[in-house]
Order: sequence, then C-alpha cells, then structure tokens
Amino acid sequence: MILETIEERYRLLSKQQKLVADFILKNPKSVINLTSKELAKKSGVSSATAVRFAQQLGLESFSELKIKIASQLSSGKAPVETVIEKNDTTKIMSEKLEQVYASTVQKSYALVKDKYLDSAVNLLNKANNIHILGVGTSGLIAYDLYHKFNRYGISTYYETDAHMSLEFLTNANENDVVLAISYSGKTKEVNVGAEYAKKHNIPVISITRDEETPLIKYSNVCLLVPDNERTVRVAAIASKLSTMYVTDLLFISVMQKRYGKMKESAIRTNHLISKLKDD
Repeated sequence: MILETIEERYRLLSKQQKLVADFILKNPKSVINLTSKELAKKSGVSSATAVRFAQQLGLESFSELKIKIASQLSSGKAPVETVIEKNDTTKIMSEKLEQVYASTVQKSYALVKDKYLDSAVNLLNKANNIHILGVGTSGLIAYDLYHKFNRYGISTYYETDAHMSLEFLTNANENDVVLAISYSGKTKEVNVGAEYAKKHNIPVISITRDEETPLIKYSNVCLLVPDNERTVRVAAIASKLSTMYVTDLLFISVMQKRYGKMKESAIRTNHLISKLKDD
C-alpha cells in the first residue's frame, strides 16, 4: 500500500520531501484532486520537490502517485493519520493507537527471518546463563523478559543499573549468551557490554532497527525491528511494541523447547508465591 510505503521510507526523505509526506499522510483524500503545483503550495515546497517525492517512491510521475492513493482509499484500507492532534477525541485516539499496534505487529512479523530466529533460540536454549543488556525503554523490555525467563527456571541476569549489568557480565563465559537490546543500536551501555562479550567469545544476540548500527558488529545473530520511529506521531511507541514482539517470540520459542522443565518451574514458583496471598 502506497501510504504505508511513505511511512516506511519517511526517514530516507529530505527535509522538504518530509513536508510533502506529512501533508499526504494527513490529507490523502485531498491529494487525489490536487496538481503537483497545488500540493507543493499546500506543503510549503517547490513544484519540483513534489515531483521528486513521487520519484523517491519509485514512481514515474505525480499522476501515478495519485492513482495509487486513490486505489488504496477505494479499497477501504487507508490508514488513520497517527499525528496527535489537540482536538482528537478519545475515539480518534483509540483508532490511531489500534492502527499503530496492528501495523507494528505486521511489520515486525515481516522482518522475522526464520534462520536468525532459530539461531537465537538455540543459543538461548543451550546457554548456562543469559545476560540481558538494555537501558531506557529497552531496559523495561529487558526487565520483563528477565522475569519471564527466571520464572520458568532459566538462569538470567539483568540489572537496571548498567554498571551492575556489566559487572555480572565479567563473570560470563563461552557457555553463556548475551541478549543486547537497543533500538538505535548506538546505546553505549549496551554496546560496551556487547563488545566485551565478543572479545571473550561469548555469543551475542542483538535486537535493533538497522543492519548498519554499531551494535551489529558485535553480534553473532541480529534480529531486526522496523525503523518507523517518528517523534511527533503516536508511532513513537512503535519501537517498544516491535521490540517486545521479538522478545516475546524468543520467550515462547524457548519455552516450547523446554516445555516440560519450564512447566515444572512455573508450578513451583506459583506454589511459593501463593503463600503470600491471604487465605
């Protein structure tokens, strides 16, 4: 779909082309009846920029862009504009959030490569200990996965204090594995740990958005998430959703391989925790 394509390629556009993209995504129906000059004027750019925008999407002309937009709108699959507006009702906000969730899961699913996922799951499954690295929003996801693994009897280390996470990592060896989570792939607290692991032959699984990020060079296996972060949009939460999609996928895949043992561990954990509840 052309509107989704514009979203996906947004970060590759020039500053002027992004103005055109913003107008189209916010007013797709209006664009159908505009000339390239009219669109340029409404977007605050030159006519040439509007034409080059269509070419940037791999289209031959502005007319072809309008045809594709019209085709998508007629199919009833036009996305809800996800810019947060001052006068949005709760219903509109719900629609925007629903689209972000649905779109993010679809894009994340499309990026999953079986061979990389299988490699990551095998490394996690055979590891004596799992060391998870992540700060900020990635840290929240890391903390969630840390508890899930430990609850089901898998020895896992994670600390919200990055210094302590690195301290634990110095006790790791080749029979362990590091799971490095960084959407940007540039987080120093994560990359320092991943670099240490690589130097000491400890396998590293990374979750990041781009194969060109610094984190990749320290990784044995890389699982990519969609690069669809846009700060002025509801889609700013997409990075969290896509990363959690991957970590949950890793968790249930490992759980499947260890089903018997993990079930027993969960029963023991639930039995102990139940003692804290009132009779």
